[in-house]
Formats: sequence, structure tokens, C-alpha cells
Amino acid sequence: MLFIVFVLIISGIIFFINNLKPVSNDSSQIIVKIPQGSSFNEIVSKLEETGLIRSEKIFKVFVIFSGKAHQLKPGKYFLSRSLSAKQIIDNLIIGPKEISITIIPGKTLKEIDDLLAESGIIGEGELINLDVNEIFSINPDKYSFLEKVKSLEGFLFPDTYRFFVGETAKNVALRVVDNFYIKALPIFKKDDNIPKASEALYKTLILASFLEREIPIQEDQKIAAGILEKRLKLGMPLQVDATILYAKCDGKFNSCPLLQKEDFKIKSDYNTYLFNGLTPTPISNPATSTIEAALNPISSSYFYYLSIPNTNQTIFSKTLEEHNRNRF
Repeated sequence: MLFIVFVLIISGIIFFINNLKPVSNDSSQIIVKIPQGSSFNEIVSKLEETGLIRSEKIFKVFVIFSGKAHQLKPGKYFLSRSLSAKQIIDNLIIGPKEISITIIPGKTLKEIDDLLAESGIIGEGELINLDVNEIFSINPDKYSFLEKVKSLEGFLFPDTYRFFVGETAKNVALRVVDNFYIKALPIFKKDDNIPKASEALYKTLILASFLEREIPIQEDQKIAAGILEKRLKLGMPLQVDATILYAKCDGKFNSCPLLQKEDFKIKSDYNTYLFNGLTPTPISNPATSTIEAALNPISSSYFYYLSIPNTNQTIFSKTLEEHNRNRF
């Protein structure tokens, strides 16, 4: 009888341990959403429904006896069936994973969306498809600079952020736009001619987005800003190559091929060779130094500028003939 009892005990222990092992070797991620206020039983049921644990009852016993039943946190998790019960519990105790993301000056809305999606912070396309009015309507006075704009392009302030895996695009946008409000908007306020909600602010942001993509040195940016302002006043096409790249590669500069002769004929509102005036939106998200350059254009006798690839050099020209000589 003692032997039988011993065998039963050992068998029970083995059965218990086996049911705490990973369900499979499949390491593909499964999204598990645990709403705020979920009970312990609801959390475990969710894990069982998604096939992440072998036995709901044994998992509950294991968590309760480990004293961690009330330490499981709500949130959005990316888990896999290759995790053991202990690893799953550890994840739920730590809480949703936080990731550091750096938005580099000059990145576009679509490139930032890709960066966030690749890190599991949002779903692909969620930031791109976010209605700007969802942010503006939260606080129209605070976010007055977003009134009537159709895109967040230009307002995604370059900086380092920490986001949780599985954030909503709205929460991400709020964090980044709030940073624009704190760090970029005061630069505009220094200029009495540019109230925080005006077409002038948006125009400056569009110009800054051009300079960010084309010219690396701030003093050169100021001279180029003066050239662009002069061209706008005279009704000349701005002829900014970066705007054509933006149109050619659908809002992305990453891996975009060099411009070819036929690209200058692209029928797009972003083609500043074919159409006079500014583009409908910024073409990148500029740094504060570039915004300052756009706000402080230097008047000169130049009408053209040429950025030399793979260098920090910008060559300025007074005439088209001089500019063409510099190009070739």
C-alpha cells in the first residue's frame, strides 16, 4: 500500500510538473489583452482560451501557492506557446514590456509608423490612419496648431520615447505631439507674427521639413530658407528635390532610389518642380534647430542651392547657369 501511495504521489507530481511546461515549441507571438480590472480567474481563462497553458486548474493552483495571484498586471502582451507557466507568470507580474524608441530628425510619418510597428508598439498603419481630429478634439486650445491639418506629418517631434508594447496609436500620438507642444511650439511663439494656431506656423513647419531633408548645417539652412521665401514671393517653383523623393516613394525616404530625369515629371502636389507653392503637408519631422532656421531666413542674392551627397556641403548660386555648372 505504501508503495502504491508513493507511486501515486510521484505520478501526481510528474503530471503537475508536465502541465506547467510549455504547450509547444512554437515561438510565434500571440497577442493577449488583459483589460483593466480583470479578476484572477478571468486572466487565467484568457490564457487557456489562447492556448498558452496546458491546464487551467493546475495553472491556478501553481499561481495561488506561489503567492502571486494578485500580482498579475493588466495590459497587452505578446506571448508564445514556447513559454513555461513560470515564464508566463513572470511576464504578467512585470507588466507590459516598455521599449525605448528614438525618432530621428527627418523621419517621415510612414517611417515612424514602420519603426513603431516593427517594435510591436502599435499595429502597422495605425499611426498613419489615425484621424488628427482625435488628438485636436481632446483639447482644442492646447492643440490649436492641429486645427484643419490633415496629417500628423511634421508634428511627430524627434526625440527618444519609452512606449509599452501594444499601445494605442492615439496614446502614442498624444505623447509625441505633447512633446512638440512643450519643445517646439515655444520656438514659434518667439516670433510675434506666428501665433500658435495659424497658417504661418504650418508654412514654417513645411519649409523646415524641406530643410531637414536637404541641408545638414543650420547656417546653410537659414540661407536656403531665405532662398525659398524669395521664390515663394516671386511665384517661382521651389524646386526642392526631397519633395519629389517623398512623392516617388510614397512618403518614405528609406531605400528610395536616386532621382531620375523622368521623376521630375511625376504628377503630384508634392512635385515642387511642376507646381508652385508649398506642398500640402510637411515631408518630414524636423528638429528644433531646423525650425529655428526656417524662422530666421537669411536674405541673400542667391536663388539656387545644391546639396552635395554624402557631405555636409551646400553650394549656393545666384544664376541658373552657375547652378547648372555646379550640378555637373
